[in-house]
Amino acid sequence: NYLFDCDGVLYRGNDSLPSASLAIQSLLNSGKQVYFVTNNAASTRMELKQKLERVLQLPMDLLKEEMMIGSAHVASRYLRSRLLKESKNARRVHVIGTSGLCEELTSAGFDISGGPDPNDTITPCGMTRDELASYPFPEGEIDAMVIGLDNDFNYRKLCIATVLLQRNPQAILVATNRDSYDLVGYDARHLPGNGALVSAVEAASGRTAINVGKPSSVLANWIMEEYDLNAGETMMVGDRLDTDVKFGNSGGMKSALVLTGCTTLKEIEELIPKVENNDEGERDEDMMPTIIFPHVGYMVMG
Repeated sequence: NYLFDCDGVLYRGNDSLPSASLAIQSLLNSGKQVYFVTNNAASTRMELKQKLERVLQLPMDLLKEEMMIGSAHVASRYLRSRLLKESKNARRVHVIGTSGLCEELTSAGFDISGGPDPNDTITPCGMTRDELASYPFPEGEIDAMVIGLDNDFNYRKLCIATVLLQRNPQAILVATNRDSYDLVGYDARHLPGNGALVSAVEAASGRTAINVGKPSSVLANWIMEEYDLNAGETMMVGDRLDTDVKFGNSGGMKSALVLTGCTTLKEIEELIPKVENNDEGERDEDMMPTIIFPHVGYMVMG
């Protein structure tokens, strides 16, 4: 069984990475079970499937929607297991995130507030003390809040989220992931990730979010149960040590690192002595991959 991260492993943006299409087709045609596990909560499962087919130029009948494991979908399934089993009326979710995240939650039966601003409205990005004091909170009561990456995140959204959690202390706070940053540009600039938004809400509200993305054990356990997989017979393939590799290792899987994304050989070299010396702090051995490939094509090369 193989779990693949997508961006930085199979493609970068809208460009296919070396031999990615060959690797996926070879594994599937040889009868292997393949799934795509991404912390990107901006897309629905169908949108992820369509992007893989388009960018990797895969046959249209090769991939199935159930092979797509996006953090937006996992968040909706997690909340269904926590909320709807307890009460059919517990379905009110406030969202910080994109329309894709909102769509996944709506499809799962939840009533949504928040999300992206309508295209035809201009919403202020700030909020003064007086504005917050008089804000009527049309969102009403909520049963949960889900935080996904929002490129339009601002102080106003932070204020609203903070008071909603204050007014609804029973509401479940869920993070689709806690990624600190991504890399953009030829000089590898750090683009702040969802972890920055989650930390802001946590700091302002005094709450701690439940992470349902990599490297969370919540996600690992859900995948093994949902797809009836054996962790010891499964390999996680990714480009990040702190999410993909750690997710695989801490979940009892094997882990493969490819060097087409965020992680460099220098970072591996710096990690080795920490593991050998058993330094205190974060469990560095959880971030040491089982095997390293220059790119995914090496997985199927004879």
